[in-house]
Amino acid sequence: MPVAEEDKRKTIVNEIEAWRRSKLLPEQYCDFLQNLYLDDLSERPKGAVGAAVRKIGKASRKQWMLVFGIFALICVVVLHFSAFPLPLQIGLAGLVTTGFVGLAGWLRENHPLRALLVMVSGMLFLFGTGAVILQLHGWTKGAGPIVLLAVCSAMWIGCGLIIRQALVHGFGWMAVIALYARLLMMHNPHPAWGETQLFWIPAALLFIWLSWFLHVRNKSAGTVLFAVGLIVWLMPELHAAVAKVDMQWIQAGLLGKILLAGVGLYRLRKQWMEWVA
Repeated sequence: MPVAEEDKRKTIVNEIEAWRRSKLLPEQYCDFLQNLYLDDLSERPKGAVGAAVRKIGKASRKQWMLVFGIFALICVVVLHFSAFPLPLQIGLAGLVTTGFVGLAGWLRENHPLRALLVMVSGMLFLFGTGAVILQLHGWTKGAGPIVLLAVCSAMWIGCGLIIRQALVHGFGWMAVIALYARLLMMHNPHPAWGETQLFWIPAALLFIWLSWFLHVRNKSAGTVLFAVGLIVWLMPELHAAVAKVDMQWIQAGLLGKILLAGVGLYRLRKQWMEWVA
């Protein structure tokens, strides 16, 4: 078969496979069409799983040994993690998290979705390992969780800004909100309704102002801060509910703030849409 015909046949077969994945045609129709163009049915393109299996099958002996060696090392570290001294535990957590962040930065340009998944995995690993360390050393009460939230929030915000991952950046600010809420509950466990508003509304306005201030330099940061500002705008009602404030005050405040936010967003839609678009 001439080269041009062979290339044309491969293009058609790949197009049919794309139809199969996107469900544009029923499975049996795709099989029928591919059978018309394939001389050997073993040439049929395979999905992501099939491609991964083929790559594994072509791996060299050194690659197999490297993968299983790394897996064995991970198992040993997990099994003996509780026996390690505290500096080594913290060092391992930081080293692995740094590896996740570095891999995400390397993948960001060509594989942004994979980079995001790797980064989220790294952030979850950091939080999970930190929680395990607190549990092992009996630091689950007092300042331990506060320090963990502070470290995680700083890491998430910093990494989200550096590699421009809005989701990770947003997780960081959610951790800051959780940290702030915990500090408030520790120092004032039974606030009045008005106090909850004073605790949170200035912070919401600050986030929205920062969204406007930073949107020119970093569009994704402006979007994240605007979304965080809207969340913080409604946090007083959640805080009041946890503190068991009178439900009538909570309902009135929630409805009034939703109405006020709706009117404000509508009247200023041309301005804030420029920040987040």
